[in-house]
Amino acid sequence: MKKILLLLLTTLLTAATPIERNLQSIDYRTQAGATIVLITLTDGSIWKWTPDHFSENLLRKWTEGDPIIIQAVNHPGFLLQNLSKPLYTPTVALSFNSYPLYPSIKDYDSTQDIITLSDDSQWVLLFDFNKRTLHHWAKDDRVIPVKGANNNYELINLDVPFDNRSQIERFVVVLPYIQK
Repeated sequence: MKKILLLLLTTLLTAATPIERNLQSIDYRTQAGATIVLITLTDGSIWKWTPDHFSENLLRKWTEGDPIIIQAVNHPGFLLQNLSKPLYTPTVALSFNSYPLYPSIKDYDSTQDIITLSDDSQWVLLFDFNKRTLHHWAKDDRVIPVKGANNNYELINLDVPFDNRSQIERFVVVLPYIQK
């Protein structure tokens, strides 16, 4: 019942959440004959991408201000999904300089299933099976709070080594914790 109430309250918060990101700019560079694309989002993060000819043409249709969702995938990198132009979701890598932009795990209260981040935001686990995922996570791991594609929220862990992870170990489904 508590989680259902939180879900209802969360739908009211989705319009003004600070974790919504938009496309700020796309910069094309050539290195050793290959095109390298730097995608900058409004949260200040920079994502690197090496396109093929077909996908580069699709990305050139993206425009400043397009809403973007970051997603975890079951291979190295992340997906950037453009909600305005969903024809192509490139697999990208987070630039090293963008890593410190994201908060780290400060605390996990296992009795209430509340994760507190270094920015003092609090998140409650939505599903009990995510508790086992947290066994792979540690205090001070960097996470990206994202609005999920299914109108939920996720915390994506940047510090779980790829060779040790599957897609389920990379993120947990959460809701913003609202104190009474």
